Amino acid sequence: MRVLLLCWLAGLTLGLSACASTRVVDSEVRSFSGSVAATTPASYRFDRLPSQTGDDRAQAAQERLEALADAALADVGLTQSDSNTRYLAQISATVEQIARTPVRRPFMPFAPFSPFSPFPPMGMGGVGGFHQAPLGFGTGMEPPWSRYLVHIVLRDASTGQVVFESAAQHTGPWADAANIVPAVLRAALRDYPNTAPQGSTVRVEVGPQGLTDLP
Repeated sequence: MRVLLLCWLAGLTLGLSACASTRVVDSEVRSFSGSVAATTPASYRFDRLPSQTGDDRAQAAQERLEALADAALADVGLTQSDSNTRYLAQISATVEQIARTPVRRPFMPFAPFSPFSPFPPMGMGGVGGFHQAPLGFGTGMEPPWSRYLVHIVLRDASTGQVVFESAAQHTGPWADAANIVPAVLRAALRDYPNTAPQGSTVRVEVGPQGLTDLP
């Protein structure tokens, strides 16, 4: 089932406290320029779609996403400003849960269910996405992975023409969006103001000290 990232962010903190260990987030990135190339340094302000301001919850969630994007934009020389604005920045993101290969548990000649068993009987649901039959013939799904997608569009504030567009995607086992999304946003802007329309793989290390670009 597809879940909007904005809903995920509504219940998450912005810090990296959930990430005690170091992880490498590899994103597939494609970026494009308009008829007029983007420049840096430059000023920008966020420009929201109607779906991103539909109600208080959507607006609050979009503000959280934009707070994450602001750091990535600042890293490439773009400064948020409501006056003398050069670019309008539209930021969107989603998370999809990816079903994985079914697994079959080893045969067990006798495995009676008890209230203390980590695996309830077939038909009663499972723990972590697994199911097991009372006699050991249980099958189930491996825990799903998450696919993160971010999309960034910069438009000239005076003409509305697109000057830069980038899309980045990461698929992995981590569901802590507040830690993974900043890495994917950073990957999407790695080449700015240059572009990579043919696509590239960008690796960002997520650790207790923050984000680090990797070759």
